[in-house]
Amino acid sequence: MNRRREKPDGLPYRVYERRGTRTYSIGYKQTNGQWAFRYSCPANDNNQIGELRRKAITESALLNHGVRSTGQTEELIDAWFTWQESLPATDLKRRADSTLRENRREAKNLKLAFGHIDPAAITKTDGYTYLDACVQAGRPEKGNKEIALLQVILEYGVRIGRITANPLMRIRKNQTVKKRRHVTDGEMALALEVGRSKGGARHIVALALKTAWLCVRRSVEVRGITRDSIRDEGILWQDGKSKTKPAVLIEWTDELRTTMTEALAVKRYHVAGSFFVFGNMKGQRYTKGGWKAMLHDLMQACVIEAEKRNIPFAPFSLQDCRPKGVSDKLASGQTDTQEATGHSSERMIRQVYDRRAVKKAKPVQ
Repeated sequence: MNRRREKPDGLPYRVYERRGTRTYSIGYKQTNGQWAFRYSCPANDNNQIGELRRKAITESALLNHGVRSTGQTEELIDAWFTWQESLPATDLKRRADSTLRENRREAKNLKLAFGHIDPAAITKTDGYTYLDACVQAGRPEKGNKEIALLQVILEYGVRIGRITANPLMRIRKNQTVKKRRHVTDGEMALALEVGRSKGGARHIVALALKTAWLCVRRSVEVRGITRDSIRDEGILWQDGKSKTKPAVLIEWTDELRTTMTEALAVKRYHVAGSFFVFGNMKGQRYTKGGWKAMLHDLMQACVIEAEKRNIPFAPFSLQDCRPKGVSDKLASGQTDTQEATGHSSERMIRQVYDRRAVKKAKPVQ
């Protein structure tokens, strides 16, 4: 049972000190009544008393963050996720839920490599050793992402006072060749044709691919779109990365309306709900694994059909459809590409999503 301090002493919550005739002590009392730590020194040593007070305040702050001063990196990683998930959805420091889910997958490898080490003992050499191992394993890009996540977590450790400096700042990541996949109109048309012929889940996936292209949307946004987002004037899309960004209304065209009508008409199991436009056959939102499996089936069927017809085709994903949409809008001279994507600047559009093989321009007049 907690009670108020008899007199204010400037100490944090659960930190108590005792000044005896001969001995001074200070410590942190846990909810179970036991001391998490307790330090003592002679009562007449004012310098050491000041040092112990500073140490107790620092360590109590760490405990309130779920981290011990002698804990391992795994503890700091878990504390970072706890902190992220405790932030309000509108807080600019909070990452998107989809990003955090991906970060948790990345953190599993980080825990295997660094979890048993004191975060203060991690060196930049350790970071390069990890990156080199990822190159040897054929996953240089994943290694870059995981080290980037560890950088962020260690910076959080600096923020809460667990470590004094981030050892991975300015580390040079693995050099990689960025894939700039540009889905062709023929590949999109074949995916739709095969999806319709296969029916069911593959039909739903094919229509989702086309919708992502027409509306230049992210994968997470398409898989999560609900029927109440369909309005008289178009489809209202919420940003899948940040809930603070304004929604984007993609107005109807004949092709988009036809695509959406077809998606809503796909027959599902009789027990299925009808909330998600591109939900699975039970009407539920696709998990990442479930979507990947259905997409793989559709793409394999497309490969077989393309070989029969002797036409070019390469499998593509939902993530490839947004760049196709952006590239097609830019190629046709449309001026609302930035509005359609919801990005605050053109930098991301030009560097990441523009996949045009040839860019056209007029000569100097």
